Amino acid sequence: MGMNLIERDDQSIYITNAAGNTEQYDVLANFPFSSETKRMGIILRHRETKTIVFYLKGAEVVLRNKVRANNRATVDEACENLAIEGLRTLVIS
Repeated sequence: MGMNLIERDDQSIYITNAAGNTEQYDVLANFPFSSETKRMGIILRHRETKTIVFYLKGAEVVLRNKVRANNRATVDEACENLAIEGLRTLVIS
């Protein structure tokens, strides 16, 4: 079981996590997609733990440098395998 979005508005996000538990997040900042940067992002705060998380999503050529150097080969390989199948890829960091 993966993560499922339950509800989202401009100020909050509710998901069901992989364990089946509901998690609530406050949206602290939203960075819409830009064709110049080829990426988008969002900063969230978990309501219960107060942990702050920044999710960044974009084209693999842009986000490749955002991934730790020791993980780049894995990202490159995964993107290449998907491209061989004719699939377009996005990387989430």
